[in-house]
Amino acid sequence: MGQNHLTDSQIHILVIIEKTSAVLSLIGTTLIITTFLSIKSFRKLSTTLIFYASFSNVLSNVAHLVGVAGIRAGRNSALCQVQAFLQQAFMPADVLWSLAMAINVYLTFFRQYNAASLTRLSWKYFIICYGLPFVPAVACLFIGSKDRGRIYGNATLWCRISTDWATLRVTTFYAPIWTAMLTTIVIYILVGNMIFKKRREIRSLYSRDKYLNTRNNMPFSGIKTTEVQISSSIQQGRGSFGSSACNSLPPLNTAAREDQYSITILGVPHLLTLVMQRACMRASDSRLGLGGLDSTTWAYTQCAALFAASLLITWVPSSANRVYSLLSVGKVSYPLNILSAMVLPLQGFWNSIIYFTTLRRVCRAAWDSRLSMRSNKRHIRLNSIVSKDQGPEGMIEFSTDVPSRSS
Repeated sequence: MGQNHLTDSQIHILVIIEKTSAVLSLIGTTLIITTFLSIKSFRKLSTTLIFYASFSNVLSNVAHLVGVAGIRAGRNSALCQVQAFLQQAFMPADVLWSLAMAINVYLTFFRQYNAASLTRLSWKYFIICYGLPFVPAVACLFIGSKDRGRIYGNATLWCRISTDWATLRVTTFYAPIWTAMLTTIVIYILVGNMIFKKRREIRSLYSRDKYLNTRNNMPFSGIKTTEVQISSSIQQGRGSFGSSACNSLPPLNTAAREDQYSITILGVPHLLTLVMQRACMRASDSRLGLGGLDSTTWAYTQCAALFAASLLITWVPSSANRVYSLLSVGKVSYPLNILSAMVLPLQGFWNSIIYFTTLRRVCRAAWDSRLSMRSNKRHIRLNSIVSKDQGPEGMIEFSTDVPSRSS
């Protein structure tokens, strides 16, 4: 599996793979940035942090497009040093953005943060996610030794922290990345456990509700129906039943829900209040997703989890390649280098897949709206003109966009 060095043909194949993946990522991140800035409906809580992470994807992909040109330019060349700086500063930022999304999920589930509270944290995430990797990346530009030379140098496929500084590469690059990823995984395990418990509680509650409603929501037998006339005055604008009506009602306790049919009603107003409370409860339940979660929270959780999964796909092969190089000094693995060249530049591509998958309904609505606008332009416009002299039964004239032909 291992060999002393890569051949020129192998390096050529690796460069092609790396640049192809980088181009795919640049296309994906370009679509993310343009649609987020130009289409207001795309600016959602679940996609905002992906948008912020796209800038790190763009800059790191620029470094990948440089390829082995930085190595060939020489260790002390500006091209090699800039390429290494871009990778050291912006590739870990994508992982930190994933951790930021996981923290948002944690705050939503365990600290009851709402969308407005999470939005106010965005600028702090921006400073941390880009600031933390930036400091050591700049420091490595100016540090070196007489024996091993500058820190940035040949790293087989590109300029990064050179193999002469392998231990430093692990401590300043891979260790922070895996610390952030493991923290992200732990958060999702905690959240998943909470979702599982909530889902079990909701299912238990609904199964009890289903048992009580055995006859089309009429569990009683021998009901006597009496017609009652109620005289009341309803103010204009209050006849509809909506969320404001639900909010104005007194709260209905849990015991009433569990034993909803053992209630003594003293009068018609109490009956109307009870019916409205029951309707509000059903409306609230219909807005809940899996495990009693509202749709926004569930969508954000799905997006963040997919984002974390894409990072595992990206970093496991590269980390395995680095571990192999540490254990087998002086050896390189061509298969592991192929995987690294393939998946490392694909961060932006995976982010774009997650971005548009999360917004699939918005994309479908935008596409249908565009088709509708085109269809409306092709339809014949009908303008009815009613003559004032002839009244409403006057002649109707039709004007179209189709030019008339003279016979």
